[in-house]
Amino acid sequence: MLIGEIEAGKTTLLNALFGKDEEARKTQAIEFEGNGMDTPGEYFSHPRLYSALLCSAQDMSTLVYVHPADRLSCRLPPGFLDIYSGKRVIAVITKTDLADARPAAVEALLHAHGISGPFFRISRDDPAALQALKDVLLGSTMEQTV
Repeated sequence: MLIGEIEAGKTTLLNALFGKDEEARKTQAIEFEGNGMDTPGEYFSHPRLYSALLCSAQDMSTLVYVHPADRLSCRLPPGFLDIYSGKRVIAVITKTDLADARPAAVEALLHAHGISGPFFRISRDDPAALQALKDVLLGSTMEQTV
């Protein structure tokens, strides 16, 4: 399950993970691709919509928090991703190829908001980073959900 603010790069990441070569469009509702789930940024950015995320996360084993490398603010409430015990939490820092990207600063910011990692720094031009993320997401079984 991909979670993050509006324009964090969740849909682009999901498309890349599933080998879809298409332009990302605005996610209006929860969307599924294979065993992955993409969530609208509004669900994360507006606290009144948190219940949609929490209900959707219930059956997912892995929560992937997506944050762009050029955004040095974080609206992640403390403990939000730890609401259910036993879920794996992964952080993906996207848009690391932008001129104003500061992935190390974003990683420190996310640590301060309670995410301990693992952290993956992703850009469109780095297939090795994407493959490393895929390897971790798939883990030991192909049945794992994201």
